[in-house]
Amino acid sequence: MLMVGGRLLSDQNMNSFYFDIKIIDETNTKDEKARYIKEAFEGFARILGNLHKESYIYVQDARVASYRYGGKTQEYRYHH
Repeated sequence: MLMVGGRLLSDQNMNSFYFDIKIIDETNTKDEKARYIKEAFEGFARILGNLHKESYIYVQDARVASYRYGGKTQEYRYHH
């Protein structure tokens, strides 16, 4: 049961989402992130339909020294 503005989304006949994605800091420009957010929002609108404006996309910029896979940081990969 989701509420927006004190009203159930189902009563408003609307849908909503929260999308959380992580990227490596300083690998994308502000314009690239803005375009990604716009296109992701449009994609969710096509999938869910009747999308409430209170839907969220959160792009987290992870530090290269903190983000890792395979036991090695992105910072390590950059230098090697």
